[in-house]
Amino acid sequence: MGVEYKFGIRHRITDHKSLQPSILGDILESSGHRQWRERALVLALLLTGAALRLVALGHAPPGLYHDEAQHGLDALNVLQGNFPLYFAANNGREPLFIYLVTACVGLLGRSPLAVRLPSFCAGFLTLAATYDLGRVFFNRRVGRWALAVLAVTFWHVHLSRVGFRAVLLPLFTALFLAQAARAVKTNRARHWVAAGALYGVTWYTYMAARFTPVVLAAFLLYALTFHRERVRTAWRGALLFGAAALLVLTPLGMYTLQHPDVVLARTGQVSVFSPEINGGDPWGALLQHTWRAAEMFFVRGDRIWRHNLAWRPVWDPALGLAFVIGLGVALTGCRRHAGAALVVLWTAIMTLPTLLAEDTPHFLRGAGVLPVAALLPALGLAWITSCKLQVASCKLRAARIPPIAGILALLLWGFGLVSTTTDYFVRYAHAPLAYHWFEAGPVELAGRVNTLLGVGWDGEKMLHGPATGQDVYLDPRLWDSWTALPFLIPEERVKFLPVVDTPELGDGLAFIVWPYGDWRAQVLPHLPHPAYLSVTEGPQAQDDKAPAPVTIALIVQAEPRPEVPAAVAHFEDGILLRAALVRPEPGGARVRLWWDAEAAPSAPYTVFVHYLRDGEPLTQYDGPPALGALPTTLWQAGDLILDERFLPDVTPDPARDTLRVGLYHSESGKGLSVLDVAGNPAGGWVDLGVILSQ
Repeated sequence: MGVEYKFGIRHRITDHKSLQPSILGDILESSGHRQWRERALVLALLLTGAALRLVALGHAPPGLYHDEAQHGLDALNVLQGNFPLYFAANNGREPLFIYLVTACVGLLGRSPLAVRLPSFCAGFLTLAATYDLGRVFFNRRVGRWALAVLAVTFWHVHLSRVGFRAVLLPLFTALFLAQAARAVKTNRARHWVAAGALYGVTWYTYMAARFTPVVLAAFLLYALTFHRERVRTAWRGALLFGAAALLVLTPLGMYTLQHPDVVLARTGQVSVFSPEINGGDPWGALLQHTWRAAEMFFVRGDRIWRHNLAWRPVWDPALGLAFVIGLGVALTGCRRHAGAALVVLWTAIMTLPTLLAEDTPHFLRGAGVLPVAALLPALGLAWITSCKLQVASCKLRAARIPPIAGILALLLWGFGLVSTTTDYFVRYAHAPLAYHWFEAGPVELAGRVNTLLGVGWDGEKMLHGPATGQDVYLDPRLWDSWTALPFLIPEERVKFLPVVDTPELGDGLAFIVWPYGDWRAQVLPHLPHPAYLSVTEGPQAQDDKAPAPVTIALIVQAEPRPEVPAAVAHFEDGILLRAALVRPEPGGARVRLWWDAEAAPSAPYTVFVHYLRDGEPLTQYDGPPALGALPTTLWQAGDLILDERFLPDVTPDPARDTLRVGLYHSESGKGLSVLDVAGNPAGGWVDLGVILSQ
């Protein structure tokens, strides 16, 4: 008497050929752990997966890419009472993820965390659904290994930490396939209806779901070829499946018929058959993309930093080996075992969304491969743990071999865990290109603006007021260039350049300007005097194709003049140096000078700073004050000016270091004298001890 598995169902058989050993049969027959151990292990794996997806959520990776921020803007639109079935902006997007973001933004406010939290929830639920999928398709052992593999898969960890709607497709894929397997196994109407409804929902998640009918058609052809009797008994349930799916799909289908230009436009833009993509050689491009899609699992993955640690394959070498073994197991057993056949078909066909588009492999378009593809390494690991090895040269008892095989499988999985943890939280999360490709600079700028306002997300947490009372003027070019700004900054709190009426100093003014335009004409005439004036460089950004990052903003501030200490140096022309502090920073040190104007200076002056150690110069900087934005000819009596300059490769040592500070005429080069208490020239500079600040 043997056991055969069809569509995930155990059938008693007496055919002599079925009693012959099979690789897949060994795996399927070797399960039988106690219930409490099963639950404890599954819980431990779920917690491991949750930790990888939850630690530093909202901060790693840094920033908020404009696709993510657009979800936030759409969420704000929904919160205002608009409920579209399909979101047309940004090349058109399916609605389900955006409505989940809406709930989080409504609860948590405007922040990167609010956009990314739905991804964590979906990713965590996908882990549980993958365990269930493996259990229903094969057995509990394969289910556990599938959960273990997906928990440490870099690709899915990343999808669970960023605000891309593609993360929902693996979840509903696992849910609908598990229900479909139960429906075939039991032929109960509720499972058929649930499977159909869940399949319908997948179309509301991500556009790659449009390729799933190809998989289902291929699987039907397979089933008619190898399991025709079972198909005959399941046709009524299949009708229920189709009816439920059609019912759920009808609203989106009607919208697509009415607005094909909105729903289908993106497909034509990125197709490999577009001359702009294939360069006039569609078949050559298709062949190249096919090879790249095959490579992505364990050779070379997505190059785009928003999707992946550039070029990292889906699985590290250890899990890549398990994938190859599992693929072999599935291929050898797929004729008799429908679950194995579906895993192979699904993994192969759901690479088409990336294979048929530009930038193959593209880990967002290919997200439909998950979580089914995780069943292949799971089968490989399950095969290893079920091996009954015969070692002719050793006197090892057969009973001792399975534990060794289990340890080997555990080591392969552990390698995957360490690899993903290191690659994600060490190599990827802190990579400069990840920072820039997620537009972290504009996000950081939004946090600074909200800090000035005293409301909203400040870069770390939500500020709930009271507001600072400062007036903040923003260059509209910044607002229009980076979607994160209108999402994270309350529009009603800011004003936009140009200034219509010169504002009063009040509690302070701030002008956030694009550094490469004629901002001086828009801002400098409106600075109040006397005031505490400062100019700070904003963060940097780097476009995907730009060779280097650039500073995207200058922050010009005017605040009420604070109490100041006695001057440390008096220079000619009514210029005082009130204080000099040094702040250690990554890559160097920032020198901060406070200049005070007793009277309006009569000429443009350049500031020089020499950094000395044991009396010998380490480095120096010469330049106009306040990054050249506040020349001395602009100063008026009573102005206090903060002048910052960064000195690279300097590690401050107050016991040995000295600052030498002075000014000279920008045109003639003549130095300004330091005056003594009697007002007489006493030298061309002042030497100051290094005082560290935070």
